Amino acid sequence: MLTRLVVASLAVVLAACGGQSGASTPTPTATPYVATESGFSAVFPATPAKQTQKVNQPGINADLTLYTATTNDEQVIVGYEPLPLAPQRSEIQSRLDAGVAGSASNTNGTVLSKGNTTFLGQPAEDAVLQAQGAVVHERIVFFGSKLYIFELATFKTL
Repeated sequence: MLTRLVVASLAVVLAACGGQSGASTPTPTATPYVATESGFSAVFPATPAKQTQKVNQPGINADLTLYTATTNDEQVIVGYEPLPLAPQRSEIQSRLDAGVAGSASNTNGTVLSKGNTTFLGQPAEDAVLQAQGAVVHERIVFFGSKLYIFELATFKTL
């Protein structure tokens, strides 16, 4: 199920960005990747690098694992964060909003737009961020006590 989650989300994000590389950029080689410890598999535009960051929020100390594939003109990221407890239904929206705000803060960016959606039956939030030299399209979703973040950054400005 999470295979479809990641592949579908990456396809949605790529479609939202036009899914095209510039004429001068060679087409990257799609790379299947299995992240067993994070519970997903996906096809990235290049082999992703894995990085873990500590996340310290009020009441939560967790590890955020990022899988990042970079080409000449884009960066695709899948983030996974196991939480100690699944958010209560009443907390989900505020946590999604906080995730978008955190992404903007971490990139010294600005939220251009955001909206609620449902992804594979789960509440999710889509956002477009303007960061330094990049436009970032992201989707944030909870599956129980697991947080997933899907991002596509194109290296241009709006």
